[in-house]
Amino acid sequence: MSEENNTQTGTKPSEGLFKAFGLPRLIAVFFWFAGIDLIILGKSGIPAVSGWQDFIGHVSVAALVIRTVLGFAFLTFIRFLLRKKEDPGISDSVALFTGSVFFACSALFKTDSFYLTMGVLAVCLVFAVYAAGSFDLSRFEKLCPKTSVAVIALISIALTILICLISVCRHMTYNTACFDMGIFTQMFHSMKQDLSMNTTCERDQVLSHLSIHSSFILYILLPFYAIFPGAKTLVIAQAVLCISGVIPVVLIARKHGFKGLFVIFVSVIYLFNTGLLSPCFFHFHENCFLPPLLMWLMYAVDSRKTLLIYILSVLTCTVKEDAPLYLICIGLFLLADEKSKKRIHGAVIAVLSLIYFVVIMKVLGLSGSADMMMDQRFSNLVFGENTGFAGMVMNIFRNPSYFFSLFFSEKSMLFFLQMMLPLLFLPFVTKKIHRYFLMLPFVIMNLVIGSGYRYAAEMGYHYTFGTACLLIFIVIVNCEDLSEHRNTVITAVAAAALITSVPLLSMNLIHCEEYLKNRDHYDRIEACLASIPEDASVIADTNYLPHVASRKEIYLLNEEDYVSENGWILSINDMNKYDYFVLNKKDGSTQGISAILESSGFTRFAESEGCVVIYKK
Repeated sequence: MSEENNTQTGTKPSEGLFKAFGLPRLIAVFFWFAGIDLIILGKSGIPAVSGWQDFIGHVSVAALVIRTVLGFAFLTFIRFLLRKKEDPGISDSVALFTGSVFFACSALFKTDSFYLTMGVLAVCLVFAVYAAGSFDLSRFEKLCPKTSVAVIALISIALTILICLISVCRHMTYNTACFDMGIFTQMFHSMKQDLSMNTTCERDQVLSHLSIHSSFILYILLPFYAIFPGAKTLVIAQAVLCISGVIPVVLIARKHGFKGLFVIFVSVIYLFNTGLLSPCFFHFHENCFLPPLLMWLMYAVDSRKTLLIYILSVLTCTVKEDAPLYLICIGLFLLADEKSKKRIHGAVIAVLSLIYFVVIMKVLGLSGSADMMMDQRFSNLVFGENTGFAGMVMNIFRNPSYFFSLFFSEKSMLFFLQMMLPLLFLPFVTKKIHRYFLMLPFVIMNLVIGSGYRYAAEMGYHYTFGTACLLIFIVIVNCEDLSEHRNTVITAVAAAALITSVPLLSMNLIHCEEYLKNRDHYDRIEACLASIPEDASVIADTNYLPHVASRKEIYLLNEEDYVSENGWILSINDMNKYDYFVLNKKDGSTQGISAILESSGFTRFAESEGCVVIYKK
């Protein structure tokens, strides 16, 4: 009889006490109003953490009590209206889930502490998961597919616009540099002129980028760059390419049984993954092709579309010389997962990718770039005569203990948490060992390389573009195996992805605010730089270089370009090689360089408000 009464009121016997007193409603109201306080007082310049005493003083106890009572009464009324429904408690659950996520996002807005992010996520996710698991989620599978696609499209478009605005403003406030924005700007200028990939700022000499990286795929962007030349086109293209990977994600989600609202949640996991978002704000890089290519490739592999698999594999190889590693791992995954005759395609892809990798590294080795990149990326695994790829592999087998020790440094563990937390460690929730083949690129390209080459194991650089995609695919297929719990789990992962992306997105809004606040100032600097003739040979400070890189000769000004002693600059190397010097007045060496230039016959050509000064020969 008691069970029957509990069923009629929408309360499960095990949760009767908790729901009987309306605690989910009370906690939901608390989260919602606490989040509103954070937004309102935050806009007034009162931080909740560093200014916590002032923050408390602005929250009236009387108002706190009144709004809590009114909010609780409102949710109780909603529950009363739904009393004839099968589960009237759905209003409490929805309010608690959305309230906990809303509070977490508000608390982490413009916060750059990952440890605070972990704490807030852990606390709020407890309530979000409870809310998601306290009623039958399957009803949300009935959401119209067209509605789901429309919602995903709106989120994708809005996020793309946001990323583009931030990226452009970041560039316009001179927060991009020669590596890598200046390099690609000059490269595309050369491609537009004569289809070459020649640069001068990458190695301080005329050199094709194809002598360093086998990035043939960049020619796909050339028509767009030809119409809209400039660095802005590149960062916008990067955002569009990355976000476009959500299309195959939707197809993969549907193939694995996700419907309605949960297709949207799977898309949120991809769209708001920090491993994909953070590289979008760092200049431009050819790896931005990896998200759409790898997600389409995983869809083709998952659907056993043989022709599409081979086409996408070829395209992936053209991204960069290390891209075949993804294909080798994907081929091994297909080989182990497939039980039919199509298993052979996995072996073919793995073998051909390995052959291509060896060949392209030999070709790049002719210019010395391959050995240089190998020594740079794997500096802690090669030594003496044991150099090159083969030497590195043998060193790993000879001393596996040292190899595994590279994963467990403080830096590597922090990066590991930053990558896995938005996915709630779901890539590890499987008994199917062959899926770990898809995790190998993350281990090798991020953890192993990152132990010696720090950029590979830091959020914000392009080394996570590819590895994040494979981890997201593992999450989707692993969630399918959780049967009746998969909807709850995918909901929790979507909440985690959204919450962990808030600090990243909100902190980068600073670039938009800075540009809008001082737009005239930055426009004057841009006009000053634009006054340099396009056919002139220019040497420039790293942050100004991308803005004058659309020319045949542009060089990076660094310490190697002058001779100094005891902090005094004595001379400038190859001074007459350059027609114009673009100097940053905020750089400590500018005064010394200016004195030498003026004594050598250079004259001040232009300058702007204590930021940039240009000297002409």
